[in-house]
Amino acid sequence: MGKKEPESYDGITTNERGVTIAALGADCIPIVFADSVRKACGVAHSGWKGTLLGVAMATVNAMVSEYGCSLEDIIVVLGPSIGPCCFTLPRESAKAFHDLDPECVHLFNSSNPYVDIRKATRILLERGGILPQNIQDHNQDLELCTSCHPDKFFSHVRDGLNFGTQIGFISIRE
Repeated sequence: MGKKEPESYDGITTNERGVTIAALGADCIPIVFADSVRKACGVAHSGWKGTLLGVAMATVNAMVSEYGCSLEDIIVVLGPSIGPCCFTLPRESAKAFHDLDPECVHLFNSSNPYVDIRKATRILLERGGILPQNIQDHNQDLELCTSCHPDKFFSHVRDGLNFGTQIGFISIRE
């Protein structure tokens, strides 16, 4: 916030009071970041490509460089997303997740392996220095698969082009 808006982006950070920022997701992960010490926050939209490109840590790194945040103070919440039960990629694309950690891919030898973008995101955040206990991804309904629960979530994979969106948002009050 406060800089010229780029043509496209999947993450945004701010330390401005009273400004609400949001990330959307309808199978992709809406990720929310907060640092109560430096009074800064961020959001990111992380699909499978964004996950591999490191959008989560790019958002963290922006908070560190722009606002002086410390990795140990940043809390990260991974919003609802598609689970490894329903998300497949062609084997060539799934290979990058397998290379990150074999546990991110199920049935890797099939033509369309199942991929766990949530696990991959957690791994990348931890490798980047976010404390494991500061990554919230199991509370309430956060770990439910968006595709498996039409009563709770929208899903592009399940519903096709006629889908809605979940929103993860945050603001600084004080």
